[in-house]
Amino acid sequence: MTTYEVVHETLYRYESVVSSSYGQVCLAPRDFDGQRCESSDLVIDPQPNDRRERIDYFGNRVSYFEVVRAHDELRITSHSRVVVDPIRGQARIQATQSLGQVRATLAALEGPKRIEAEHHLLDSPRAPVDDRVRSYAAPSFADDARPLIDCLADLMGRIHRDFEFDAAATTVSSTLDDLFEHEAGVCQDFAHLAVACLRAGGLPARYVSGYLETVPPPGKDKLVGADVSHAWAAAMVPGAGWVDLDPTNDQFVDDRYITTGWGRDYADVPPLKGVIYSDSASTELEVSVDVRRLDT
Repeated sequence: MTTYEVVHETLYRYESVVSSSYGQVCLAPRDFDGQRCESSDLVIDPQPNDRRERIDYFGNRVSYFEVVRAHDELRITSHSRVVVDPIRGQARIQATQSLGQVRATLAALEGPKRIEAEHHLLDSPRAPVDDRVRSYAAPSFADDARPLIDCLADLMGRIHRDFEFDAAATTVSSTLDDLFEHEAGVCQDFAHLAVACLRAGGLPARYVSGYLETVPPPGKDKLVGADVSHAWAAAMVPGAGWVDLDPTNDQFVDDRYITTGWGRDYADVPPLKGVIYSDSASTELEVSVDVRRLDT
C-alpha cells in the first residue's frame, strides 16, 4: 500500500471586481476497491456564503459553493491524504481470457451490471463513436481470439505512438476531430480517444480523472507544486472489475495513480467549473499540484 499527500491549489485573479462566484469542485479522492481516502479538506478564500457536498450519479464527491461578496481573487485549495493499493484490475485479467470471451460475458450480464455496462457503451458528447473512431479502433479489436490484455495494450501503444503530447495543440474544450487534425494533444484528448475506441470495440468504458505521481530526473529534487492533474481511461471487464489504462504514458495504471472521479467523459468530472458575475474582461489562472509519497 502506498500513502500520498495531495495538495491542489487553484488561484483565479480577475481584472476587475467580481460581485459573485458560483462553483463546483470535484477534487476529493474516491473510495473504492484499490484506493482509500483517509482525509480530504477543501478551503475556499474568500469564505463561501454557502457550501454543500453531494455524491453525484457516478459516486464522485462534489462540492458546491457560492461567494456573494465582492472579490478580485478566488483561491481553492484541496488537501487530501489517500492510500492506494498496487493491485489493480489488469492484474486480475486471466492471461488466456480472450476478447471474444469478454464480449460474450458482457452480453450475458443481467440486472444492475447489465445496466452499468450498457450505460458505458453509449456515446457521450466528448467521446463520440463515429466512423473515424471505429476505423482507428478496428486493428486492436478485430480478432476475437486475441487475449484481451493484448488488445488493451495494443490500443494504448498505438495512441501513444500516433499522437504527440503537446499542451499547445488543444484546449480543454477540444474535440476528437481536433486531436485527429493536429495529431497532437494532452492526456484529456488521449483518454477521450481511448474511451471512444473501447466502446467501438464493444467494451464499456469510462473517463477517469486524478493525479499521477511524477518522478524527478536522476540527481534532481522533486519540485513542489510541479505535478498536474491527469486523465486516463478504464474498461469494464467481468471478473476483473474496471481495468485502467493510460495511453498518455503507454502503461496500465498502478499505485502511482490517484483517482478523484470518473464519468462518461471529461464533462462529467471537471476538477473545477462555475460562473462569475463581473465586468472583468480577462482572468489569470494559476494551478499548483503537489503529489507527495509519504511511505518511502
